[in-house]
Amino acid sequence: MTPPKGKKRVDEDVEERSMSDEGVGNLFSGGGGSGGGGSSSALAGWATPAPAQAQPVAPVTPMPTPVAAAPTVIPQPAREVVQEPEPEPLDDADTAKPVGFYVSQNVAARFRKYRKANDVTHTQIVLMAVEAAAEKGLAQVVEDARRTPKFQSKLFAVTVKPDDTDLRGLGPVQLQYKPTRTQRGIIDGLVRESGLPDHTKFLAIVLDQYLPGRRDV
Repeated sequence: MTPPKGKKRVDEDVEERSMSDEGVGNLFSGGGGSGGGGSSSALAGWATPAPAQAQPVAPVTPMPTPVAAAPTVIPQPAREVVQEPEPEPLDDADTAKPVGFYVSQNVAARFRKYRKANDVTHTQIVLMAVEAAAEKGLAQVVEDARRTPKFQSKLFAVTVKPDDTDLRGLGPVQLQYKPTRTQRGIIDGLVRESGLPDHTKFLAIVLDQYLPGRRDV
């Protein structure tokens, strides 16, 4: 028998509705047979958010050390170089300086007498006495100026050192003369050649032997 058209349609609607309710209920409920558990687990996986993947950390690049800027050099104006004129060569006569030395009272008296009698300067007398000693021989001049030693011995004569503090012509009276630089240099060389220890002893003995009058004893 062929069912009525209207009834068949109603039965199909009831069947579709019951199937839809059963499917939906199984998706959102925990019961409902063996198929319900599987559907719940699948939805649970959808509901749980997936763990976030770790993002790669970019390496930290150190900041470059700032380089100090070079100081600004302000150009200075060039200085004009002023060339000083070269000094004129000094004449030897302008280098004369007074030099003191000491003689005995006898030599000092003869020195002043000679200066007045011949109208010469102190410097001229000294230079003439030095020149005369150089011509005679310095070794002989020094030997003549030595006094006889107080201690004499034939056996120990070699060990007796000459006494340069007890020469003829030495004394407490000061005299002066003004040699130039060149003249002083020549006299200093003769002093070294004579073997005497200083300038004043050399002048004392050469003046004693040069000046007229009685020499020191």
